[in-house]
Amino acid sequence: MISNTPSGDMPIELYRRLLRTAQKIAAEKDVYRLCEMILAEAQDITGADGGTFYLVRQDKNGRDDHLDFVIVRNTSLGIGAGTHSRQQNTFPSLPLFTELNNDSARKANEHNIAACAYHHRKLINVADAYTEERFDFSGTRAFDQQAGYHSQSFLAVPLIGDNRRVIGVFQLINAIDSNSKKIIPFPQAMEPAIQALSVFAAVALDNQILAEQQKDLLIELSCEPNTRALIERILREAKLLTNADGGTLYLLKDDLQEPRLEFALVLNDTLKINMGGIQGDAVTLPPIPLYLKDGNDNHSNVATCAALQRRVVNIKNAYDDSEFDFSGTREFDEKTGYRSHSFLAAPLLNHENDVVGVLQLINARDPNTNEVIAFSERTESLVSALASYAAIALTNLILVQELKNLLDAFIRCIAQAIDAKSRHTSAHCQKVPMLMEMIAQAANDDDTVFSDFTLNDDEWYELRVSAWLHDCGKLSTPDSVLDKSTKLHLMQDGIETINVRFATLKQQKRAELYEAIISNASARDSLQAAFDSEIEILEAHRLFITTANKGGEFMAPEAKIRVREIAALQWLDANEKLQPLLTEAEIYNLCIERGTLTSEERNIINNHMAVTIDMLESLPFPKKLRRVPEYAGGHHEKMDGTGFPRGLKRDEMSLPARMMAIADIFEALTARDRPYKPPMKISQALSILKKMRQDHHIDPDLFELFVRSRVWEKYAHSSLLPEQLDVEDASAFV
Repeated sequence: MISNTPSGDMPIELYRRLLRTAQKIAAEKDVYRLCEMILAEAQDITGADGGTFYLVRQDKNGRDDHLDFVIVRNTSLGIGAGTHSRQQNTFPSLPLFTELNNDSARKANEHNIAACAYHHRKLINVADAYTEERFDFSGTRAFDQQAGYHSQSFLAVPLIGDNRRVIGVFQLINAIDSNSKKIIPFPQAMEPAIQALSVFAAVALDNQILAEQQKDLLIELSCEPNTRALIERILREAKLLTNADGGTLYLLKDDLQEPRLEFALVLNDTLKINMGGIQGDAVTLPPIPLYLKDGNDNHSNVATCAALQRRVVNIKNAYDDSEFDFSGTREFDEKTGYRSHSFLAAPLLNHENDVVGVLQLINARDPNTNEVIAFSERTESLVSALASYAAIALTNLILVQELKNLLDAFIRCIAQAIDAKSRHTSAHCQKVPMLMEMIAQAANDDDTVFSDFTLNDDEWYELRVSAWLHDCGKLSTPDSVLDKSTKLHLMQDGIETINVRFATLKQQKRAELYEAIISNASARDSLQAAFDSEIEILEAHRLFITTANKGGEFMAPEAKIRVREIAALQWLDANEKLQPLLTEAEIYNLCIERGTLTSEERNIINNHMAVTIDMLESLPFPKKLRRVPEYAGGHHEKMDGTGFPRGLKRDEMSLPARMMAIADIFEALTARDRPYKPPMKISQALSILKKMRQDHHIDPDLFELFVRSRVWEKYAHSSLLPEQLDVEDASAFV
């Protein structure tokens, strides 16, 4: 408490008290509790009846804009609003500037004592508000009239931090004489003590605000999943922190042949430059080599020096500096009319102390006058800390991206290995992902049936991975089955053996003809005619068997009967024993109704789905890829539950899994590398899919979307032969 007795020098006890206060507030880690402590101490020292604590608020452009009420206290009125008090602070913020005309030019608010203390950066002492003409106390008088109070003496004190930046203002009201209990002016003798308190408070508050900001920033940086967005956030935060006019973020390209710093983002407010980042223009600036042509370190450049020496480089004035080569900077300034003054470059060092980039800022500005100034030593430490946080976040993101790239390469390697197993399905694993994305995009764009279906970046990636791995189980499928291009194909095509039998049988017939002619020469002509007819029939049988061996979409029952009739023909083997022309195994294979696989072989093929699911479910996919096994493993399921391997019905399958089925089928139908059929035209493929929809094998809504969105046409233009696209209007297939 103070007395109205004037005092010359500040008492030693007050100095000691201020030192104790400085220690106490320096240890406080909560910003708002710190504000409470500062205001309470100021009130106690001065004997003030009331007090207000404001913090400076900035606009979206990083300019000081308002004073926000943090704490409002008044002992006589029993007011304790804000922060940890019981009463909620409902006071409106105080504007620091007024706007003039229509050009939004800012003019300092000189009518309010707190705002004036902010602008002039000095303590303001008002003895009597009711007689004071410098400031507008009309609101104060209105409050007094309503509350039955009398606001008389005021003391407004700015809290000035680094680079003369005002952090906040605390305002005291009504000094109370300790003896008479009357309101008195705040003694000028007490002003040095309050100013000393404000210095301690500003340092402590500045540190804690920055600590809070950095903590929040670190969390935000660590959560940013996009590299370009992260880079932009790092540089913009650094510019905001230092109030720099421009800045550059370089990424280290650790090329063994030519290590260099590449421009990732370039910003300049004055010149309105925005290159790189999320929405910036393309970066056209050449990279900066870390080493000269003679192999020596490139120390002539600020950024490369920061990278090579792993230290912060602070240039007060580029035009006065002799350590670095700023000739390019001067040339740039001459062309643009700019003035490059101060530079600050900080290396981005990861957890292994390796340089991953450099953060460079240019032209620090006074937050109030906008005058270009040098970067302070305090700013160096702040930027260095930010660079450390940024390096960690950037390194983590780069590592994640590298792992993702490795996973992508591994997945594509598996797909290529699967396709390489058989020349007859050589592009299936590459084309299904293409079709899958087309169908998913159509669903994503649809605003009717699939209006609720949307995919974010992670979900798109999950979909792609699933499509590339949908047939990974075929790695376990025997080559003899996977590559069975004809019905009789084992290690080689068995049709050649049968052709030999036909040839042998023809020779046997020829021998019988000669014997018959020798025995009955007069019947030579009739015997020859009969022989020719028989040979013609045998050749027709051979050609039929050859055709049947190739397989197809359907084999008629009469064709199967003919196979057995041909099989009943006999030929003499090497032991001169009569043998049927076809074995039972050959008959069984030749009578395959669809394709070239027997039911047993098809089961082997079908087992690849169970293997696919087992393989994928055994992998420790991260959370964002947890549905890969389900998506990839569902493309042979049917909507009625008759599919494999799990017999799932439509409602038991996800939408992407049902998409995969259509993509897989359509690619197989239109493929050009199937040995048992020519490339199917679009009309044929759509007809088959329509029939499958009617039979409840594929999703009806997805098929309609497939047709209506013309996915078939887009795919045909990109992957099929021109003659396969024989449909213009596909509405008849819906």
